[in-house]
Amino acid sequence: MQFQGYLRQDGSVGVRNMVALIPASRCANEMACRIADEAGTGVHPLLHNQPCVHVGPDNEMARRVLIGMGQNPNAVAAIVLGIGCDPISAVDIANDIAATGKPVEVLTIEAEGDYDTVVSKGIAFAKQMKADAALLTRQPFDLSHIKLAVKCGGSDTTSALGCNPVAGWVVDQIVNAGGTCVFSETAELVGAEHILARRAKDPAVGQKVLDAVARTDKRILDAGVDILGSEPTPGNIKGGLTSIEEKSLGAIAKSGTVPLTDVLEWGQKLPGPGLFFMDGSANTPQMELGLSASGAQMMTFGFGGGLPASFQSLPANSMGNLPILPVIKILSSPKAAREIPYFDVYAGTVVEGSETVAQVGQRLLEEIIQVLSGKPTKIELRPRYREVMEMWRLGPVF
Repeated sequence: MQFQGYLRQDGSVGVRNMVALIPASRCANEMACRIADEAGTGVHPLLHNQPCVHVGPDNEMARRVLIGMGQNPNAVAAIVLGIGCDPISAVDIANDIAATGKPVEVLTIEAEGDYDTVVSKGIAFAKQMKADAALLTRQPFDLSHIKLAVKCGGSDTTSALGCNPVAGWVVDQIVNAGGTCVFSETAELVGAEHILARRAKDPAVGQKVLDAVARTDKRILDAGVDILGSEPTPGNIKGGLTSIEEKSLGAIAKSGTVPLTDVLEWGQKLPGPGLFFMDGSANTPQMELGLSASGAQMMTFGFGGGLPASFQSLPANSMGNLPILPVIKILSSPKAAREIPYFDVYAGTVVEGSETVAQVGQRLLEEIIQVLSGKPTKIELRPRYREVMEMWRLGPVF
């Protein structure tokens, strides 16, 4: 099997040609919106909430993610925007993105003299980048060039039977073909971490899994709260899940059966082929932001059913599709069949008994190939409004 993608100068393969507008801090979000409004389709402001009052490791995580979004192969070019007093230097972000060989510009109010000059220059740069990108052509690549993120949400009792094992089947095919897959949400390993640790390529990686879950457990205990109602969520409970352990057992099914290559930090770049776990938040926008920065080209999002399946975009992320990652939605529950038109793949046939996991997995893999080759997903076809992406934070805010 092959897909059609864009070869980048650093050897990575993009599947979309977006011009990324990257604010160095949230103070530059407005300028990014102004530029995108004037430059038009294909120019995306990657709005986020990074302030001046984060410290230490939180600033470093944000820096890693901003650079990672710009380095993502789906970003054909980038414009980094700043005020000049941003806690994360716009120039430093731009320099690291430029190391990939893609066109990058940096504009700050301090360097350009005023707000309007930044906006006018940004519009001109973005339009030229779009014109240059339109001249690029796709070429064939095999499965070893795929970098797939896998995610589940709106989980219910059908998730562990339908969408998650189907996604896991696809993960096995891609990794066994030399490709790369990544999943996240540390809280959704709680109670099942030993199972994933047993699949680690060596004891050191297995210990990383256990350590990541132990840190999450410690944060919960230090907060002195009961996470019931957060994990599992009210929607999970309505869908029949009774405990975090039950949810976790279903969630890890989406990682397939291949060995776990390594555990990554939030937003860390994928280092090579294999299956990776990213230590990160179960908060959907934060998790998706980290996966985008990893260099993944697209994401599958498996749903159970119930109320979360009625979202025509993505639950907990009303802006719809992430501009960087096309997202394939998979539906599991036959009870949510009325929502099928808003999903790319229906896996409820596994629950109904009319198809096997492998049969639906093959359909999903074929859909992935088509989307990688340029077919728009259901969410990409939907209108969206702009919502600020959330940085993951572990430390205090002053």
